[in-house]
Amino acid sequence: MSERIEIDVDQEEFRLFNRLLLSYNDFKQAYEVASELLENSYYDDYPQNRTLVHALNLTVFVAYSRPFKVSRGQRALKSLPEEVLSDFDQEQMQIHQQVLSDRDTMMAHSDADANNVLPQVLDLGHKKILVPINTSPYATPLLREAMEKLAAMSYCLQEKVFDMRMEIEHRVINKLPVKRVEDEA
Repeated sequence: MSERIEIDVDQEEFRLFNRLLLSYNDFKQAYEVASELLENSYYDDYPQNRTLVHALNLTVFVAYSRPFKVSRGQRALKSLPEEVLSDFDQEQMQIHQQVLSDRDTMMAHSDADANNVLPQVLDLGHKKILVPINTSPYATPLLREAMEKLAAMSYCLQEKVFDMRMEIEHRVINKLPVKRVEDEA
């Protein structure tokens, strides 16, 4: 368990500040991985490179979702305030909600209801075999157009949390522990 550090700042604001720092990195990762997926034309070789496209999709979903999911620990707010989404239009909000839902049911977890797991028995004449049928939308990665929008959303959120951070930073910077770095020249 990490040691509790007492800092003479408004604790709720400081917890928000820490959530913003964490969220910036999450949105940056989501944007960078989505950009990798899009700029290197991995979609063009789908389904031959199915495993790679799915892995990159999973990474984008998990990284993008992290700031909105309840996290443990006392040093940061449990999740990012919803106000960061205030500039999103209806289409962006639909993508946002779908990403969070898919993350919870198919990407980071295996929800049997969401994945429509339905075992079937095939009668081959001489024997029967059980085939687990998974009709999950996870079987298909996010379409290129939706991934392009999610990449842009991640970048916008990265910039927004940076701006929010800068509004707070001047109030906390002089109250934080300082690590002196010696000039090596």
